[in-house]
Amino acid sequence: MTVSSLAVLSRYPVVSGRVRLVSPAAWSLWSQPRRVIGYVLFVDVVAVLITLLTVLRTPVPRTNLGIFALLLVFSLGFGEASRPVERMHRRYLRTPFMDLNSVWIFAAALLLHPVLAATVILVLHLHRWVRVAHRAVHRVTFSAAAQVGSVLATTGVLVLTGYYQDFGALPRDLAGFGVVVAAGAVFLVVNSVLVGAVVALSIANPNLRRVTPDWGDYGLEGATLALGGLLAWTLVDWPAMALAIVGVTLVLHGRVLIRQLREAARTDPKTGLLNPTAWYDAARRELERAGRHGTTVGVLIIDLDHFKQVNDDHGHLVGDEVLVAVAKAINGQVRGYDLVGRFGGDEFVVLLPGIAGADLAAVAERIRGTIATLVLNTTGSHGVVPFRGQTASIGVALFPRHGDALDAILRAADGALFDAKSGGRDRVHQAPHAP
Repeated sequence: MTVSSLAVLSRYPVVSGRVRLVSPAAWSLWSQPRRVIGYVLFVDVVAVLITLLTVLRTPVPRTNLGIFALLLVFSLGFGEASRPVERMHRRYLRTPFMDLNSVWIFAAALLLHPVLAATVILVLHLHRWVRVAHRAVHRVTFSAAAQVGSVLATTGVLVLTGYYQDFGALPRDLAGFGVVVAAGAVFLVVNSVLVGAVVALSIANPNLRRVTPDWGDYGLEGATLALGGLLAWTLVDWPAMALAIVGVTLVLHGRVLIRQLREAARTDPKTGLLNPTAWYDAARRELERAGRHGTTVGVLIIDLDHFKQVNDDHGHLVGDEVLVAVAKAINGQVRGYDLVGRFGGDEFVVLLPGIAGADLAAVAERIRGTIATLVLNTTGSHGVVPFRGQTASIGVALFPRHGDALDAILRAADGALFDAKSGGRDRVHQAPHAP
């Protein structure tokens, strides 16, 4: 799976431990919605069939075998060398680690017959499953199938440009560079579409922002594809230089871990939202910017009604599922640059730059209505049961109408929240004008 795809699928936990073979009948895939099962099986089967078809149409050239062996040696050597970084990630973080395997896979797509490239993908996933993290089988196979689809699309670009199985003849000029860039773009787009589609089928109310990674992840993926292009070039013209690319990839691997650790220090581990410190710092800077430019900023404080009763009646695991669902509901109703944080317990806070009072109230009402209509299939002591009826009260304040500093705005929103609670809950209340 590509870096960007892992970013999208970071909601799925990585399970590590002893290798354990599970009967296909017990795969967690069968607990997914039918549309997800159908899509995953369709992508897997199509990837296998098209790969086999390429063997029937074009035999595997013997000249590929040496480069195939080198790619396996470099990629598996990298996998073993990077295991300490992976162990550190599993110790401190619970999110999937971006493994940067696109370096080897894109190089294989440029240099090898699709069957050999698919073999590289399978070996890398098997090595990672055995030596690093034992994910659900259907996720491993789907990740591999999505990458095989990206390789086949890259092969199509090479066929159209006349450099299929002849990468060494690619001119080292702007035209040749354009071919590699086009191949990398197709690789990235196909993989992102395949993975984004399964995410969209898996969640309620999907939108583009929820099924695609942020631009930073795309930048990192672009860097790995660039290294893959360089690796393909060196394996053709100067194989020994490939060792330097392995070293650079190891350094980049460590930088990815540092980036994720920094991100984890800013986020709430349960919901993925900003934690109080990170939200307060970002919100304070946003208010300072608004003060300089004379714009307005809205603040919402959202508190779940009778949430303690949820924990008492259904248990804390169900309570955690509700918190995660509410966080996703809030994110689904705000803009990509709005700041959403969790202030601990069952309280959330949202900052919306450049918004008018009427629009702010409308956003708050949408969030309240979305939370009130949530229906979750939670897992409790009596099996999977539907949970519904969670409501929220929301206090609304606006900068600079209710104060000229963040603390003043928060106090005004908190006072409005108290009025919403006192007025019967499950409602939005705006703070009165400040004197």
